[in-house]
Amino acid sequence: MKPIERADLHRGQFHFLASRSPNRILLAVMAGIAGGIAYAALVPLILLSLAPVSPTLSEFTQEVAPVVLGWQIQHWRFAMAFLLLCIFALLARAASQILFGNVVDAAAAQLRLYLSDRIRRLPIADLEAIGPSRLQSAIVLDVARMVDAAPNLPAVLINVSTIFCALAFIAFLHIKVFVLVVAVIVLGVVSYRLPLILGQRSFARARDSRDGIQESIRGQLYGAKELRLNAGKYHDFMERGMRRLEAEVVRLSRRGNIIFYLALQYGNLIGFLAIGVVTYVAAARYGLSSEVLLSVVMAMLYIIGPINVIVNAIPALAQGTVALNKLNELLDRMPVEDLDERGLALPCDELQLRDVSYSYADRDGFRVGPVSLTLRRGQVTFLVGGNGSGKSTLAKLITGHYRPVSGQVLFDHAIIDESNLFRARQSVSAIFLDFHLFTHLFGASEQATRKAEHYLHRLGLAHKVTLDDQRFSTIDLSDGQRKRLALLVAFLEQRDIYVFDEWAADQDPEFKHVFYTELLPELRRQGKIVVVISHDDRYFDQADQLVRMSNGQVTGIQ
Repeated sequence: MKPIERADLHRGQFHFLASRSPNRILLAVMAGIAGGIAYAALVPLILLSLAPVSPTLSEFTQEVAPVVLGWQIQHWRFAMAFLLLCIFALLARAASQILFGNVVDAAAAQLRLYLSDRIRRLPIADLEAIGPSRLQSAIVLDVARMVDAAPNLPAVLINVSTIFCALAFIAFLHIKVFVLVVAVIVLGVVSYRLPLILGQRSFARARDSRDGIQESIRGQLYGAKELRLNAGKYHDFMERGMRRLEAEVVRLSRRGNIIFYLALQYGNLIGFLAIGVVTYVAAARYGLSSEVLLSVVMAMLYIIGPINVIVNAIPALAQGTVALNKLNELLDRMPVEDLDERGLALPCDELQLRDVSYSYADRDGFRVGPVSLTLRRGQVTFLVGGNGSGKSTLAKLITGHYRPVSGQVLFDHAIIDESNLFRARQSVSAIFLDFHLFTHLFGASEQATRKAEHYLHRLGLAHKVTLDDQRFSTIDLSDGQRKRLALLVAFLEQRDIYVFDEWAADQDPEFKHVFYTELLPELRRQGKIVVVISHDDRYFDQADQLVRMSNGQVTGIQ
């Protein structure tokens, strides 16, 4: 299946699917059209078999009627043609929807993988600005809405072809009646489409509120302990957050549903309106015979079903369009790091920051730097200072998660830029305050995995966690134990540079002592560059270099 390109999503749902697997979509379209034509051909076939026998058809129809299972079959040739046409219509329409469904499932999986890859290549600063709730909504809600809407496309295609063929039959019967019927249907569709635009706007606003609901759910999950300790906070959180947003979603969805379903019922009457115009107006005006009027009305009755299918598909397609628009809006806010991802990890004996600065656009212009700092192999550096002093920002500049707005970061004599940033990151292992602990030792070699048992015992986790096929038996641990397990993973990665952001904050005194007096010296002996953000002043003597920060500035290095 063709890789997803950004332009594919800008051109609508059908173009996106067609660009995934054009051959299958072409087959689905052709099968749908063929099935629609076969379905529409049933009407003239029935009328032809019921019409008075003409001399031309007398030889074709006047044969002895065969008996099947005790039942006599009249006009058996027409009956056989009718049966074959029904089977062909069934198979063609089913094939169209099956082919389309297969493409939709594969395209949805590919789209989720594409979004995951875009998240991986999204600069961390932009990821933090967008927020995890919005990204999660895109993958969970918007892709699902598009998938739910997509199966309606072949149904619309099949029924549109049926309507065109039935209209062609009416044109064959009486061209003026055909023009009148088309005019009524077009007028009905246009007048039906106008309220749908209003309904779609309500659904789009409801979709915006769902992002806030996702954030409220995250707040309930991650802030459960705090909310249980303060009833006032919980009720205020619910009133100003989830309850307000849920009420807004219900109100907007209700408004959209009212508009949509009123329009839906009106759309279902379009075919009957056309029948009424033909029966009560056109018949007398154009002097239609009973046979022609009956044929036209029967064809119109046959059109009503496909019209209803198309009308009923429009709300789902509208929801899919809203979801696609939200995806496009999100992707427009997701720049891509254009990095060269070839090559091995970039070795580093000396990491230098030369007049490096970084500023936040969304934090009242808070700025870190300019900072000039040198970190060497076999050296442990502590970053110390009050909260908000810029320590974590400086750590993310060191790890390559943030790109400096000015100044340079160097590995030995190599300036870090787009050509080698990917390789530089492969030399770094870090545990931040908001670290994520994976269930597996992803990317670990067999040699590294064999060392895991040693560190499980050393970090006091062997009685809690075992490792089976690189999978941890559990990660349902206390905060301190989870950090110790994350430290195990970092040790197994064997990188040149290690960054620990307040790692010891959740540890009991025993493991805090082990960390500062045993594990950090071990990394020093291994020749690692180690950066530790710490408030534990009793262990400052373990640092080879102490960097003090305040208000985004380095105030002293000793």
